[in-house]
Amino acid sequence: MDPNLQKIKEKVAAGERLNFDDSLSLFNTQDLFELGKIANNTKENIHANRVYFGTSLNINHTNICKLRCPICAFSTDEGSENAYFLSQEEIIEKVKKAAQHDVSEIHIVGGLNDRISLNYFKEMFSNIKKIDPSININALTATECDFLSQKEKIPLDQLFSELKTSGLGSIPGGGAEIFNDKVRKKITPLKISGERWLEVSGAAHRAGIRTNATMLWGHIETYSDRVEHMLKLRELQDQTHGFKSFVPLLFHPENTKFSHLEKISSAAEILKVYAASRLILDNFEHIKALWMYLGIKFSTVVLRFGADDMGATSFDERIVHAAGSSYSVSSKAKLIRQIKTMQLIPYEVDSNYRVITVHRRDRGVRREEDTKIK
Repeated sequence: MDPNLQKIKEKVAAGERLNFDDSLSLFNTQDLFELGKIANNTKENIHANRVYFGTSLNINHTNICKLRCPICAFSTDEGSENAYFLSQEEIIEKVKKAAQHDVSEIHIVGGLNDRISLNYFKEMFSNIKKIDPSININALTATECDFLSQKEKIPLDQLFSELKTSGLGSIPGGGAEIFNDKVRKKITPLKISGERWLEVSGAAHRAGIRTNATMLWGHIETYSDRVEHMLKLRELQDQTHGFKSFVPLLFHPENTKFSHLEKISSAAEILKVYAASRLILDNFEHIKALWMYLGIKFSTVVLRFGADDMGATSFDERIVHAAGSSYSVSSKAKLIRQIKTMQLIPYEVDSNYRVITVHRRDRGVRREEDTKIK
């Protein structure tokens, strides 16, 4: 065994926290299977053989964005041929159609469009809750929340209070990208800083709104940048305990200004990222492996390298698909079957990990034995 990995294994077993050098060793090790074993054991100590997934509708309400980040293939300028901005009526129609698929969550993110107001989202959230009060609304990245706070000239605590009252249930973790300033200025030059992203997330936590945290990797960042990013998240989590999960997002360069970069093709590198995430972020309960970034089959392999969550069905997702992702899942049945191939138990949840259904199958029994959680 890699001697650095042996040291880390002993620290993890003793419940000791990994430092920067330990964390860097996780990315430099060549002993992939031992790394995976340590991460998987750590995950199983928390979740046993449970794997979480959801059934959600993605609403990307506008692709008009003033930031126009070089890494984004989704955004466009006001007035361009493919620009759009959904009305309340169009959004409600989408939600009503999604109800036919037993959707338990609406995931809402979009561009920074100057025509958007706080009232636009308050009306949207209230209308969704009228259709089904049990639906969880997981909406608005920290970047979008900062934009609304600045545009409406209201402090974050007031913003979150009003959004929560109108129906907001949780916040996705987009916009974190990589916190390193030099890298961030190249990939998202006009986006809020990493420090501001952390400030907004902390404010949401203090308002009683839990959030996800992401890291966009596989572009021009270094191993040190990844470690620095995770340690800053870990530090905020120590203070607020408001992060629900960590989501490593593999960069898809197609149709972006970084399309000259080769897409990460090394399975070993992907597995290292997830295993390292589980071991470095010792105060994060969930590590999410989104199938639309990795493919449904490979994302189940990642479940043995520290991840415990496969994401959601994500009907009508547009942002990652605009960047070249061809992965699609038409039903939750496919996710359930794939999880079971790994001898794991699928737990259907919303983004706050409220359990909706536990999907079981006894050996030799054809009928699905589901446990509905009321």
